[in-house]
Amino acid sequence: MTGGAADDIAPDEPEKRRRSSDETRKLIVDAAGKAFATRPYRDITLKDIAVDAGVSAPLIIKYFGSKEQLYEALVDFQAGAQVLFDGPLETLGERMVAMFARPLEPYKPLSMNILFMSGASDESNRLLRENYSTQMIDALAARLPGVDARLRAELAMSAVMGLAIMRRRMMREHATGTLDEVVALYAPVVQALLDGIRE
Repeated sequence: MTGGAADDIAPDEPEKRRRSSDETRKLIVDAAGKAFATRPYRDITLKDIAVDAGVSAPLIIKYFGSKEQLYEALVDFQAGAQVLFDGPLETLGERMVAMFARPLEPYKPLSMNILFMSGASDESNRLLRENYSTQMIDALAARLPGVDARLRAELAMSAVMGLAIMRRRMMREHATGTLDEVVALYAPVVQALLDGIRE
């Protein structure tokens, strides 16, 4: 569900400051993303998200319909895939490594926090796996030449996800090397998978 063209106002917000529909939607999505990235799915309520977003729970329902539909919006990876895979194939490995090696807000589409925190719900897990498989892996495989494209897409994404886990979650301030140094060493490994080069 989407909000109408009319502006929305939080319950306690002065009349002089009206938010647009896009601004309201962003507040809700950001608050929901932070919630789903830091707490198990089953523990989160629309009221919690509404408080963090500075809106009312009925307003969230107006825009998204339910907690389940709001979660679906967060684990839609199509926009992230378009950003990640856009551009020439011959430099895709470099772009992927550069994207996943840098810090990222834990609730943004290409982060993995939501993937880790959503495991308490079988339904949320199923939806997340299906979306990631079709919207990320299949989208990447469609761009790759040669045989075993789906397998190589999985392995390439595994490589950059592992890199992101190490640098964003495990090592953080202890991570070694600049972004340029990481890209120089790691991108050729990922690019070889994308190109289908076998030793």
